[in-house]
Amino acid sequence: MTTPKRTHPLGLFQHIAKSLKDYWFLFILLLSQWHHINSIWFWGTLVLILMAFLIWPTLKWLTLSYAVTPDAVIIHSGIFVRHHEHIPYSRIQTVQRKQWFYLRPFKLEEVLIETASHDDSAPEARLAAVPTDVADTIEHYRHMAPTTVTTDVASAASPSTTDAGVPTATPVLAHYQINSADLVKFGLTSLIFIPFLLVLLGLYNKIPKSFTKIPKSFTNSLINDASHMALTLLIGGVILIIVIAWLGAFLWTLTRYYHFELDREPDQLKAAKGLFQRNTITAPIARIQAVRIKQNLLRQWLHLQTVQVLIASKAASDDDDNDLVIMPVIANQAVYTTMTPFVDWLPQRAPDLTALRVPHNWYLMRNAILFVALPAIGIAWLWPHLSWISILLVIIAVLQGRFAGRNTAGALISPNLLALQTGHFWTREVYYVPADKIQSMRFQQSVWMKKTQLAHLTVNVRHGNHNQAIALRYVPVVAAQTLYDWYLHRA
Repeated sequence: MTTPKRTHPLGLFQHIAKSLKDYWFLFILLLSQWHHINSIWFWGTLVLILMAFLIWPTLKWLTLSYAVTPDAVIIHSGIFVRHHEHIPYSRIQTVQRKQWFYLRPFKLEEVLIETASHDDSAPEARLAAVPTDVADTIEHYRHMAPTTVTTDVASAASPSTTDAGVPTATPVLAHYQINSADLVKFGLTSLIFIPFLLVLLGLYNKIPKSFTKIPKSFTNSLINDASHMALTLLIGGVILIIVIAWLGAFLWTLTRYYHFELDREPDQLKAAKGLFQRNTITAPIARIQAVRIKQNLLRQWLHLQTVQVLIASKAASDDDDNDLVIMPVIANQAVYTTMTPFVDWLPQRAPDLTALRVPHNWYLMRNAILFVALPAIGIAWLWPHLSWISILLVIIAVLQGRFAGRNTAGALISPNLLALQTGHFWTREVYYVPADKIQSMRFQQSVWMKKTQLAHLTVNVRHGNHNQAIALRYVPVVAAQTLYDWYLHRA
């Protein structure tokens, strides 16, 4: 595979589809202005757009070639300016494999390669419609790269080649596959229905326009009949919209996490999921920045949790919070016993995090009230008949501040592992951060906080190409100072 090759012709359709996805608004703009554009200019512009969407992707596909060598992945691309990318295996952060259903009969898939230096909006390399053995070969060479092996066990279990030079299967040390019941729980308790609900509400004002051609007598009689049961219709309409949004989010989650599988290989985790598009992501164990165990409000009531890993990559941008989900839903009592075979540096049981517990919730409640005070006053002043919204905002702020205070905690649970718990936007999150993955730590105490013997502590870890700040506010100063001194001693 060292000879440069071009991707499969189906890759051309992948490039065209991406162009349509990125620039669909040009068609909308053109069609929305066609009444105001001279017909010649309209058709001329339309032809130019079609040429750009067809010819440019074709040229990109014709000028792109790749080679998988024992030392690196080499990509040649560029139409007017040629680009030659040499990606050593030791620099690869993640390899992502996407296989749409129409690629499966041809044993093709899309491969995305990310390194620490890739651009925020795109992977380092994107190979559309290549044989599935391309990614297998890349994974084999990654395992053989010296920097990817972190322990003697991993070295002994790393994949080898046969006498014919064909990579053997990578040993799987632990395996998990979601069952139907857990998948349904995950879909029903996902708060992704909120964006669906906002979209439906945004379309509400568009619906009446579609009935402008209905005779006025019909609409007037409909309104008269509805006026007698306005409250019932209002409540029923709200419930219907919520149910539709929830059902849409449920089906969306089910298709994305269908047949979810997680494998622990000697030096990496591999997660695969999806119905129409099978999405496989590999993440080296050594490059996991932190593990996050989170619960939204619904899952707290049902005693369920979701486990994610923070990685220095955007490969999991389609997942919840842009983090790689490695356990979609799991009961509270089974989290640690289930997860330690996959991430062996996690604790065996839920640790005691009371060392950094907030002693008084009032400070966080006060800050939340101050945050909504200006909008609440503005609404009450400008729209007195909507003053109930201001009161509702204040109540929500008080409850959120109390929730944040009750869920802020943390402790140093081993000389090399830090656990931090936060509560934001009705979601409890517990972060497990290895000491060598901490980018920086900040200890902060104002003049007024000295009297209350409280302080703020912020731990920064890498998150994709950005920073993840884990902030614990108004925690006991002695515990925060002890933890900060521990970090300074290690640094």
